[in-house]
Amino acid sequence: MKKKLAALLAIAVMSMSSVYAAESQGPISRWLDGVTGKVAKKEQSAYQKQQEKQQKIAAKKKAREQKLAKKRAKAKQKELERKKKAAERQKRVEKKKKQFKELFSKD
Repeated sequence: MKKKLAALLAIAVMSMSSVYAAESQGPISRWLDGVTGKVAKKEQSAYQKQQEKQQKIAAKKKAREQKLAKKRAKAKQKELERKKKAAERQKRVEKKKKQFKELFSKD
């Protein structure tokens, strides 16, 4: 694409030396403007598509990270609840042991 553009510009520069092509709106000048305009539009379009693609990828990545963070937070919450229940259970067991000791101990 850029090689074609460079070749077209070289042709334009070489043809500018002639009186006919020296006109600002000559046929070669108009043709060259049209071709370079089309090339610029295509490059701009390709750039915009690439930017949109990058934005979609970034949005997907962000959504995936948020989902993973939620999952981790939920797992951490469950772990804390499990530890709390285990501690409560251990307290009850210790209390029962103490009661049995007091019940069966010889004072």
